[in-house]
Amino acid sequence: MSHFLFIAGALRERSSLDSAELQLGAGIWGLCTALIRDNLQKFLTPDSHGLVYVLKEGIRAEFLIVSPVQPFQALDELLKDEVRTEARYGFVRVRPVRRWQAHAPDCQALLQQVLGIEEQSELSRRLALGMHRLTDAEYRTIVERLGPGQ
Repeated sequence: MSHFLFIAGALRERSSLDSAELQLGAGIWGLCTALIRDNLQKFLTPDSHGLVYVLKEGIRAEFLIVSPVQPFQALDELLKDEVRTEARYGFVRVRPVRRWQAHAPDCQALLQQVLGIEEQSELSRRLALGMHRLTDAEYRTIVERLGPGQ
């Protein structure tokens, strides 16, 4: 079973947090690169969850992925205009599960420990890719350590 850590990047038109909130509020998560789309198509299972890492904020949300990868054209016209940058390579429909108010340094330390990454620069490189695949054990450990959330 695969789960995913998605990184909400800062965009020219909005902050990382605003991008995450827009997508979560719409019940979607956009796929901003072909690599993310292809890896998600390959590893997505019916029970896959996603964690949202907001730059300079930390892990902010968990969601259940409730659809396969869908093409950008499947979005309604208003949403297409809003999330064009985030979802240019498609999207998945999501159902939010919980939220946290974690801090970036704490989340980075947690990710380094759980993922077995010694160097901060290596974690930064992985986060810059926009998505990181998590094993079931990694995902459960991260969620447990973040606590019950809201």
